[in-house]
Amino acid sequence: MKRQAINPANDWGAGFDMNQAEVISDFSELIKFSGQTSLIADSTADLGVSVKHPNDQRKQMEFILNSIDGLLEQAGMTRKNIIHIIFYTTDMEGFLGNYDVYSNWIKEANIRPTQSAIGVNQLVSPEMKLEIEVTGAQ
Repeated sequence: MKRQAINPANDWGAGFDMNQAEVISDFSELIKFSGQTSLIADSTADLGVSVKHPNDQRKQMEFILNSIDGLLEQAGMTRKNIIHIIFYTTDMEGFLGNYDVYSNWIKEANIRPTQSAIGVNQLVSPEMKLEIEVTGAQ
């Protein structure tokens, strides 16, 4: 897979470990993630799931990024294969205050995938503060 970063002259995205655009070529497989959350199986809960680390956005981000690593591994990929990421958060200020968790995680792959951060009123559970969607290629 080849990546070509496309950025404006004042590359403000570098401060957020992201490119404004990327041309992705020479890939053979694409992976699209469902929104990854901090839900865990819980037979005692009404829907059979509960929120791991309720209302703790930092811990939820760590948990979700770890889950993404596991799914990438199952697909025979790594973080280096991520080409786009979308963050949905119910607390943008809290998200930005915990952005270093993501930044440190993605820096290990030495890439700057395109990304979006979207503020929403509520996720599946009021205790959830974050959901992350990923697209990858190899």
